[in-house]
Amino acid sequence: MATILLLALTVTLFASVFAWVTAVPTPPAQNNNQFQASIVYTSNGLNVSAIRIVHLAGPSVPANGLVYLKSATQPTAPEFATPYTVASGLPTGSGVWNLGQTWNVTFHAPNLPMATSNITVYIVASSALLFSIILPGANVAAPPTIVSTSISPAVPAIAQSFTVYASVTGSYASNSVYVNLAAVPGAPTTPQKMTLNAQGQWTYTVAASVTTTAGTYYGFVNASTTAGAGGQSATAPVTIIIASSGTINGPFSVGVILLPSPPNVGTTESVQAVVTYTGVLSGNQALNVSFAATPNPYVAANKWTGWAPSGATITGGTSVTVVSKSTWTIPAIASGTSFTVYANATVSGTTVPGTTTFTPAWLTSSCSTNCLLGSPYTVTGSYFAGTSVVGLTVGGVTAAISACSSDTSFTASTVTTTSTGGFSCTFNAASGTSYLASSVVAYDATSGQNASATFNVADWSISPVSPTSGLIGSTVTVTGVYFAASSTLTVSFNGVVQVPTGGSSCTHTSSTITTNASGRFVCTFPIPSGSASGAGTFTATDSSWSQTATATFTVTAWTISPITPASGRVGITVNDTGSGFQASSTLTLTFDGISVTPNGGTSCSYVGSTITVSSAGAFTCTFVIPYGSTAGAGTLVATDSSGGQTATATFTVTSWVLLVAPATVSHTVTHTVWLNGTGFAPSSQLTITINGTLLTSSTLSFACGSGSSLSTSAITTTYGGAFYCTLTLGKAAASGGYVLFMAADFTSGQTATGSLSRT
Repeated sequence: MATILLLALTVTLFASVFAWVTAVPTPPAQNNNQFQASIVYTSNGLNVSAIRIVHLAGPSVPANGLVYLKSATQPTAPEFATPYTVASGLPTGSGVWNLGQTWNVTFHAPNLPMATSNITVYIVASSALLFSIILPGANVAAPPTIVSTSISPAVPAIAQSFTVYASVTGSYASNSVYVNLAAVPGAPTTPQKMTLNAQGQWTYTVAASVTTTAGTYYGFVNASTTAGAGGQSATAPVTIIIASSGTINGPFSVGVILLPSPPNVGTTESVQAVVTYTGVLSGNQALNVSFAATPNPYVAANKWTGWAPSGATITGGTSVTVVSKSTWTIPAIASGTSFTVYANATVSGTTVPGTTTFTPAWLTSSCSTNCLLGSPYTVTGSYFAGTSVVGLTVGGVTAAISACSSDTSFTASTVTTTSTGGFSCTFNAASGTSYLASSVVAYDATSGQNASATFNVADWSISPVSPTSGLIGSTVTVTGVYFAASSTLTVSFNGVVQVPTGGSSCTHTSSTITTNASGRFVCTFPIPSGSASGAGTFTATDSSWSQTATATFTVTAWTISPITPASGRVGITVNDTGSGFQASSTLTLTFDGISVTPNGGTSCSYVGSTITVSSAGAFTCTFVIPYGSTAGAGTLVATDSSGGQTATATFTVTSWVLLVAPATVSHTVTHTVWLNGTGFAPSSQLTITINGTLLTSSTLSFACGSGSSLSTSAITTTYGGAFYCTLTLGKAAASGGYVLFMAADFTSGQTATGSLSRT
């Protein structure tokens, strides 16, 4: 797109940048050519394939005119090293570049320029600058801005010394600011480097006795982002009027400059007065400067006044720059409000005003709150520079432009304003835009003009799920709002993507959900098997727009209550209750690693060892402490086969004991010994050995009773897991030694030992 630069000037162009231009002829009349330039990218967007320039208005351009293309990143590349002729880019046989014709240069591999930097276009014919534009690439390298140029005295006489002043803003190399005065008779024909004074202005002084001919001439001030060729450069004219004798600018003049320029709403400006006094003064005289800014239409709150620092002096024939305290911040104003800034300078009782007028750029947006990513909105700008290239950003991210009014041209990322500096375009906030973004900004990288409008990007979120807690397998509803319109996203729980099962507003294919035109969705999901108990996280992720939002859901903890009773012997029946398991799922029980089979319970649905929990995820079952369990604290584990959930409870298994009484006997007499066993499995069978020999019913004086019984060698315990037996021991040949008894339970494998000694 093109910024059309109409200059009432002729010069040898860019002598400070292009070494081949060293002198210029007398300037011809002002030209009124207008052009529009654009970049054509390759299909992958990585390179430039062509530059196209359309002749919009004005006289025909001769075939021997020149088109300069410059790139900051590839200054020595063949495409940018030498200029193109006008004839080279026109259809074969075209003698001149006529109105409506397109000039085109096509780049070919391997010399395809990169698409990552700006390309500057200049059109020169008959030593006159017809057109200049910076075409922004993918990575805009903004050139500096030459805010203003002037000379002092304003109209010097032939052979009188004068100084050229320039104010430059933006990023530029300090050794890249030059002035070209080749068109001024007698002035240097090569570019002259300018120096920076204490007031922040660039200056170059033409010595006395240099100029030779009266008339109106034009010079150029150049500044670049780099010291040599290849940088993005800015060029601004300076008018030099040489009088035949004396001066014609009067004894006293005041110019007003605002930096940075152009002024924008919300910026803090340094207001400067350039005071020139060419009359006769006796010595140094005090200089007093006051400032004022008046809005139109007038609003008292937007008026500003200020004073320059005191202590400034001036002498006749000299110039001084007075800088304000930099305290004026351009206020928020209504669209179309202009400001007139006054600087009133007083010297020796004489006060002379200087003025400058500006209208800040203005921007409005059709959306101000809860603006969705990806949704089209309208932005309208006014009071920008005419036919300037303006970019749009939201939260610092380049916005996507999709359409503009018929009188406005645009690309995907920039819009070219109308001749009156306006535009109206449809745009949307692009991927990567933060929900913290609060404004849309229109920015002219060339001039520095900018304006903003409130554009608060909606904070995408998912509301608290409903319900907020529950069992694994239960269904919850997730509601998302303010996502990008009609975009796709997924919802995960604890990092695992879930597939919706329904919802009042849930368009999805498998796990991929599509939001509606308002960026909303309402979907239902089951809490997945294997989820850990406690607080879990639902996350909605829109990968295309880099949006994520979260909400919590608490998975009910699965537990089993303390076993009742809390302790007892192997084989007894106990009771336990579990809760928080997946609804209607199946689970199994183990005790110390031994599978447990239920035998009843108030709420116990089971087949074999498999229990089916209720719709509330609960069960209450009875079961037997299994044979083979070891004495001491044991662990009951409930395992949900569907969700992998587990819960535990403890039960203390009573130790089995064999008591021998008495514990000591004399070897010289016959004794009856009592064998009393406890803690064994109820009604189970066991055997007793004495020093490794099995006791049986035929063994002399071996008998069992008191609820226990003896059948051959098998002793049956009581329901309480006990037995009571007697054994008669005869005399022993000698004292000393122990008699060892061992009881071994057939079913449970429990064993217990006891002994007595003989004295």
